[in-house]
Formats: sequence, structure tokens, C-alpha cells
Amino acid sequence: MTTLEDRREADRKRQEKWRQKQSQSGKRAISATISTEAWEILQAIKERTGTTNSEAIERVLLHYHQEHGESH
Repeated sequence: MTTLEDRREADRKRQEKWRQKQSQSGKRAISATISTEAWEILQAIKERTGTTNSEAIERVLLHYHQEHGESH
């Protein structure tokens, strides 16, 4: 029988492996607090496009950059 601590340790290892894979592929983790209005817009984008939070935010940022030609 697996204990709760065993499951937590397995989850920690799985998450760390996922983070390393993301980092190796050039991705960076962010944390943000957004308004309710922005959250609702994000949810609508996700529903329309079938994407994750990460994918939707990335698409919006890249689109903004293309439209406004700002350097990074």
C-alpha cells in the first residue's frame, strides 16, 4: 500500500522532472496575479482555442509583439 508521503514524494519527483524538461526546452516559469476581468478573458481564449493557460498567454504575448513591433 502506498502511503500519502510516498505519493507526495512521487509527485515532487514528477513535477521536478517536468520543470527540468520545460527549462531545457527554453521555457521559463512565471507567477502573476491578474484582475477578474483579465482572468475571464483568459478563460474565454482558452475555451475558444482549446489551449492551456501557458499556451494562451504565450500566444497573446507573441501576437502583441508582432502587432506592435516592439523589441524584446
